[in-house]
Amino acid sequence: MKKRMIPLALSAIIALSAQSYAKSVELNIASQPLSSALSKLAEQSGMSLLVSQDVVAGKTAPALKGAMEPSAALAKLLAGTDLEASTKDGTITVRKAEGASEQSLEKITLAGTQEAVVKPKEGSAEAGYKVSSVKNVGPWGEKKLLDTPYSINVISNDLINNTQMSSPDQLIRMNPLLALNLPTSLNARPKFNIRGFTGLSNIYEDGLYNFNGWVSQLEDVEQIEVLTGLSGFLYGVGNVGGLINYAHKAPLLTQQSEVVIGDAGGESYFASADVGGPLNQSKTFRYRLNAVKQNGNTAIDNQNLDRYLVSGSLEWEPISDLIFGINASKQHYDMKGIPASWSIGSLKHTDITVPEASKLWSQTWSYNTLDTDKIGTNFKWKISDNFKLRGAYSDSQYEQDQISMVNTVLSSSTYKQSFSDRAPRTLYTKAGAFFLDSTFFTGDIKHSMTLGTQFDDAKWVQHIDSSYSGNTITSGASLASPLYVSMPSYSIGTNSNYTSFKASRNNIMLSDNIDFSDSLSFIFGINRASITQKSYLTTGVENQAGHYDDSKATPSFAFIYKPFRNVSTYVSYIESLEQGLIVPTGSLYTNSGEALPPMKSKQYEIGTKIDFENVLLTTALFQIDKANQYQVNNTDGTRTYVQDGLQVNKGIEVTLSGKLTDNLTLVGGSTLMQAKVKDQANNPLFEGNRPIDVAEKMFKLYSEYNLPGINGLTLTGGIYYTGDFYANGLNTDKLPAVTTADIGARYIQMIDGYKTAFKINITNLTDKSYWVSSNYVGDPRSVLFSASIKF
Repeated sequence: MKKRMIPLALSAIIALSAQSYAKSVELNIASQPLSSALSKLAEQSGMSLLVSQDVVAGKTAPALKGAMEPSAALAKLLAGTDLEASTKDGTITVRKAEGASEQSLEKITLAGTQEAVVKPKEGSAEAGYKVSSVKNVGPWGEKKLLDTPYSINVISNDLINNTQMSSPDQLIRMNPLLALNLPTSLNARPKFNIRGFTGLSNIYEDGLYNFNGWVSQLEDVEQIEVLTGLSGFLYGVGNVGGLINYAHKAPLLTQQSEVVIGDAGGESYFASADVGGPLNQSKTFRYRLNAVKQNGNTAIDNQNLDRYLVSGSLEWEPISDLIFGINASKQHYDMKGIPASWSIGSLKHTDITVPEASKLWSQTWSYNTLDTDKIGTNFKWKISDNFKLRGAYSDSQYEQDQISMVNTVLSSSTYKQSFSDRAPRTLYTKAGAFFLDSTFFTGDIKHSMTLGTQFDDAKWVQHIDSSYSGNTITSGASLASPLYVSMPSYSIGTNSNYTSFKASRNNIMLSDNIDFSDSLSFIFGINRASITQKSYLTTGVENQAGHYDDSKATPSFAFIYKPFRNVSTYVSYIESLEQGLIVPTGSLYTNSGEALPPMKSKQYEIGTKIDFENVLLTTALFQIDKANQYQVNNTDGTRTYVQDGLQVNKGIEVTLSGKLTDNLTLVGGSTLMQAKVKDQANNPLFEGNRPIDVAEKMFKLYSEYNLPGINGLTLTGGIYYTGDFYANGLNTDKLPAVTTADIGARYIQMIDGYKTAFKINITNLTDKSYWVSSNYVGDPRSVLFSASIKF
């Protein structure tokens, strides 16, 4: 990929978008019953609609065609009737002029159907952040949650915005299925536990693999989809615990714009813009543009974040059943004063006071810089009623530069510090997927079959003198307060570059969704997954210790039974091939650069999903058996990654999202599990113990309450509990459970016809210092606030 293509693509999108903004909406509504005309207006203007069936019955609306504001269109549709309309927070409310209470309004239902025509937008605050469909389920693409035999939790764009999530850490901290291991601020990506297994490179974007998990900015994300459990059939080689898919914002059919300014905590101020809409009258050309700039000190002393994001996408629909898309983005992430990694050595975590979260325990000259350039394309083609073809491809380039710190505790009151410097290095990645969908019948049995392929390639390029590490800069420093020293003098990154690593993954899959009836389905799938990996010495010669080439076929079976239209139960079995860990380079690890062998895992799962009118409730019982891969913290401060025996995790997940009352919204859930290490050959003392950094209990609940007496004011808050966990395989170093709380408020009003919102969120309200894992401390209290306007 040529780097200059990224700014060229973004410039083209920006130039086109500058021509498209208009306050009016292009409408094309035929003369028809008023109920249908109102729903058409809501659809074409991108608004929600509330109206009672009784008040519109028997009324006919005139035809409307051309550009006009929604309020003017409403006046024309209701002319000559005894009805009146109002707009608020993107919702049109129609009632009799005498006044009918909004609480008594019903959804319009078209004759002969069961689906409501008008309802709050899926995932919106008005819908209680309830999401009923997933943007990407592997080879099936977009699918309703009740039609999937998997545990999937979806975080909507409204929830991202209203909680002011600016990094994945906030998502992980609030989500009942995830536990944070390593903060984004360290390496521009998070590390987390999912079903008790560590995830780092199990990140996808729009269904395509992100090789190194580098996603640090969320402003161009539409929704986040957390799939828990094995994903072998869906995505081929993948992390056993599950994955996170970031579905990016797509071009819009109606013109919409939003500008936000605020403070992301400390004195880290930002401004962002989200603009999208059609580029022509027929709406066959559409665009979306997102931009953000943030700079300033965070809530941690001596830490500064400077970042920006510019992303854009275009869609062209030459005919009604064919859509082409192109997207591009440019990102910069520069964190100065990154968090230190802690090594307790022969002591226990309870022997020391937790390092104060608001202090920087590394050096002020530590940093992590990441520059990202991406370009991609996609298409969807409905060839006929029975065949569909779809595909996507992305090309990315990441340039990273980093100085990091390791603190080794010497006693209950002192520590020493060493640092590592990694010269600038570049990661080149490509990813793609192509699928052919077909629908046919054998007698009365319906088949929905998909044949497809997924692939990705990665290449690391770095300097011959790429690192400088293991150098002690402080010794005997006090745990009461960090000790800052000057940066030592040295030189790296002066020699030429070489290709240090290459990897490729390829999957060929076939699936058949067999519907025996409206209530009973059987899903069968098989995925042939291949992994090839090579590492190279600085001379260019391949390092055989870092080489493997393997492939396996992994099957999947599932039954889905729907006893009622809104209730789905399932039982499933799935296998997955997981790439073995590539041990990080540097003197911190005794087996630096080693490629651990790939692992094959199995999962059994039973689940239920109930989609009430206003609430979605899901449960899943699971058991996962996988090869045990873990990090040993050695007494001399070094670490070693090993594979030995099995890790068997079994448990239950429960999630809830939606509006329990008109004013009360709840989003959250719980994970309860038992995680054990078995069949230990090298370390029999680990037999039956819990794996490192695995909490067996999590309960997290976020809530909102609309104050009845103050129109537009919403109080928000959350409580997040993560159970105890162990820092070593012997289970002698136990870290305590932790509970944190957030509070906030949101106030929305129409000012001069524009929807304006003011938000404040306080995270870690009590400013608690706590361990998120055996090596890292959680974030301190942070106050976030913003003001936004939609037009």
